[in-house]
Amino acid sequence: MWPFKRDKPAAPTIVFDPTFGDPTARSLIAAADNGDWKYARDVLTATTDSNIRAFLLGVLCDRQGPQPWIDQWVAAEPHSALPFLVKGSHAAGWAWQARGNGGADTVSQEQFAVFFRRLKVAEDALDDAIARDPDNPIAWTELIHTAVGRQLGLEEAERRFEQVIARNRWHRGAYHVLLQQKCAKWGGSDELALDFARRTVAAMPDGNPLGTLIAWAHFEIAAQISGEDYLARPEVVAEVHAAANRSIFHPAFPRTPGFQSSFGIFAIAFGGGGEARAAQSCFDAIGDYPSEQPWSYLGDPATVFLTSRENVRQALS
Repeated sequence: MWPFKRDKPAAPTIVFDPTFGDPTARSLIAAADNGDWKYARDVLTATTDSNIRAFLLGVLCDRQGPQPWIDQWVAAEPHSALPFLVKGSHAAGWAWQARGNGGADTVSQEQFAVFFRRLKVAEDALDDAIARDPDNPIAWTELIHTAVGRQLGLEEAERRFEQVIARNRWHRGAYHVLLQQKCAKWGGSDELALDFARRTVAAMPDGNPLGTLIAWAHFEIAAQISGEDYLARPEVVAEVHAAANRSIFHPAFPRTPGFQSSFGIFAIAFGGGGEARAAQSCFDAIGDYPSEQPWSYLGDPATVFLTSRENVRQALS
């Protein structure tokens, strides 16, 4: 049983902030609101860490509806890869907004048509970005995302993943998207997902946030099982603790913008496994800035987050 289903749900008062309070990310939202692509260009160009750049790009592009300023940017700088990367990233996210987070049986034919049309726009723009900057790991990562959505299969997703890690060994977004492709819900299996997570964590440097792959893989398995405390199995609890100690609880863990999402998936894994003290440490790190995922997979994210946090606190009182 999930721990947050035991008690009366807490009132949903959490406001999810995609910027996690980061001032640079907030300034990019303001720039997009004002159609100021030159400011967005300058910020993204000045950000050299690809993981932070991917975070900022995600904040900038997480917008509903057409964004005329993106096409204005493409027209103004047709030889630059960056506006095509922004166009592709926005179109990919907009496609998934049309599809929704449910299984295929919850998506209408009309939704699928919009989904695939927007994915095609995304893939074309990302191909244009790659043509101008072949070594961009973020563009290759977004192409893994579109490959999953277009159902191109594991082999093609892995080919694109190899393009990413050949350029940036630990670009986190690529690992998370490929993990989803390897899960049973996308045509993979529990064994494939766990093997990928385990091999990644075994090879990663201490403190790397990719320790979350273990928690995600077990969460994906648990979400498919009804009436069984999968996350409380001793071997699962032990593996989640070991991954957390190598990543979020390690002194080298980088608290870069959006780090709270790493603690979120471990909070769920520890909470579901009855490890209240470890879960509380995760909630302390999250503070007032939870990520909407993974809580949104289990219902209204604010209600799920608040009730889960309260149940953990009660377990320790």
